[in-house]
Amino acid sequence: MNAAACDEFDPTALTVEQARAAILEACRAVTGTRTRSLETATGRVLAADVHARLDVPPARVSAMDGYALRAADAREAGSRLRRVGQAAAGHPWDGTLPPGSCVRILTGAVVPDDADTVVMQEHVTPDGDSVQFDRPAPENANIRGPGEDTRRGEALYRTGQVLGAAEIGVLASQGIAEVDVLRKPRVVFFSTGDELVPVDEPLEPGQIHDSNRHMLRSLLSRYAVKARDYGIIPDDEDAVREALESAGREADLILTTGGVSVGDADYITRILQERGEVGFWKIAMKPGRPLAFGRFGQARFVGLPGNPVSAMATFGLFVGPALRSLAGLPVGEPRTLRARLCEDLRKRPGRTDYQRAIVETEDGVDVVRSAGGQGSHQLSAISRANAFVVLPREADGARAGEWVEVLPFSELY
Repeated sequence: MNAAACDEFDPTALTVEQARAAILEACRAVTGTRTRSLETATGRVLAADVHARLDVPPARVSAMDGYALRAADAREAGSRLRRVGQAAAGHPWDGTLPPGSCVRILTGAVVPDDADTVVMQEHVTPDGDSVQFDRPAPENANIRGPGEDTRRGEALYRTGQVLGAAEIGVLASQGIAEVDVLRKPRVVFFSTGDELVPVDEPLEPGQIHDSNRHMLRSLLSRYAVKARDYGIIPDDEDAVREALESAGREADLILTTGGVSVGDADYITRILQERGEVGFWKIAMKPGRPLAFGRFGQARFVGLPGNPVSAMATFGLFVGPALRSLAGLPVGEPRTLRARLCEDLRKRPGRTDYQRAIVETEDGVDVVRSAGGQGSHQLSAISRANAFVVLPREADGARAGEWVEVLPFSELY
């Protein structure tokens, strides 16, 4: 893979769209399958076509509570018929319907063979063993035909269908208890660096808590993946090599933050170049300009920037779509909205800026304001935000009162 050779404002730097397309091209859906019960299949992707086993409904059933009869027996308002039985869901009436008679019927009950219509109960007055109809009975009314929903043998869902609540319900109505689905992508993530300390240990001089790995774990929990945390890998070449080789055997995606550079202790870079495939990209965006992408063993590799805001932004824009693609899920462009800016925002031309912001509705109009500090190390600002204001690459900022493009976090995380 070729990295874009550019400085911060080089117009040849990859756009967000170019980087996203390249990553998605490399992250095709996994091929392994698993058999899962309906209880555990929600959100999974079918690995084989599914056909209907049954007609649904299996017979003629009533669409509402009322009376089943021959329409010819109640052609006029005021017609009176004798009630000879009752049918309820799960309890069919098995008698013969004589001329001039009707059967009380409840929603979902099988309609007697000799009846050709159902009159809703609101249009009938019961009187002992007879009922009076206040209007002419319509023909072929309020009856659901056999197979009206699904017919035996028809294709219900094709390979690649994402199973949501409605699909699970349809499968259950067919008596299908298990389905073949794509397996979940396997993700290995870890941090490297002697300066990193677990969150539950005290800091010594020069040390920091490993926050990015916990952030990644939280982000990964929103996806249908099997994530494995390798923890903190020390700045030791053998330890880094062992971690990468293990991850390259078991994972579909290896995910790290920081430590992918050309320093003396950046062993990830050296090992990837020797044993794998890696490209160093400069992307015309802020935060999150540097990104490493490649392959090690059977796994794709993504090295996110070390600054936490940069890591979170690039995860949402690149890693999230890659995970969906690996899982066989559809990947669409994130939807943006237009909002009126409440204050001036500044930037330098050359990169698309994703500024942390708060978007809300005032008097029926979407308005947006800065969430505070925009430094790529200022994670607290992104915790206050609910969106990015997307400022174009060529712009030098935006002024209060202008309409700007806003990317809600709900589209990314």
